[in-house]
Amino acid sequence: MLRVERVSKRFGSGKRERVALREVSLDVARGEMVGLFGPSGSGKTTLLRIAAGLLEPDSGTVGYAGESLGSLSAGERNRLRRREIAGVWTGQERWEKLRVLDHVMFPLLVDRRERRTAERRAREALLACEADHCANLEVEALSDGERQRVELARALVSEPRLLLADSPASRLSLLERESMMALLASTARDGRVAVLVAESSAEALVGADRILMLRDGQLVAAEDRAGASVLPFVRPQSATG
Repeated sequence: MLRVERVSKRFGSGKRERVALREVSLDVARGEMVGLFGPSGSGKTTLLRIAAGLLEPDSGTVGYAGESLGSLSAGERNRLRRREIAGVWTGQERWEKLRVLDHVMFPLLVDRRERRTAERRAREALLACEADHCANLEVEALSDGERQRVELARALVSEPRLLLADSPASRLSLLERESMMALLASTARDGRVAVLVAESSAEALVGADRILMLRDGQLVAAEDRAGASVLPFVRPQSATG
């Protein structure tokens, strides 16, 4: 479903240039949850935003469902993000004063879906994410755990085929973190969605089918759920890229 091929990305120029990604390659299949971990600044968010078509890579390609995102117009990429590629991103504070139900169904209304259908789908998504009790609350009234479940419901309301989650458990307790990861894993397997989730530590990625490590913009390790090395999955990369 998702194929990233030798993607590189730099920010700034001259002495201020920073390499965010260096020839990163990975695949995520439908029905699979792939975990990505690494310290702050390792390139995780940049990689997810490129996978969503929100950032253009400097080199390399991103394929979605067999089609290159780079070959699509801005309008076509926007349409994909409304209907097929969803993200759970950190820092979505602009929704504070909105009612949860309205927040969750907003993507469907933007896509010109009928309001009654949008509300039904939003309630179903909240129920699936165990957040249906939050429907009539304002977003600002939610706990961290509730907020993350609501954000997941909002991402899933359009029934995407690719889900990208950037540190969805970063502010959660251990039990809430495990519950969130279980929801993401079941989303992949039950809904046949390709899921790529990034966290700062491997321990947070409970239930992932494969776990990849990103450091200094490069994939340096990969393991499957049993802890076996799957390094052949990663394209060979030199220390200098």
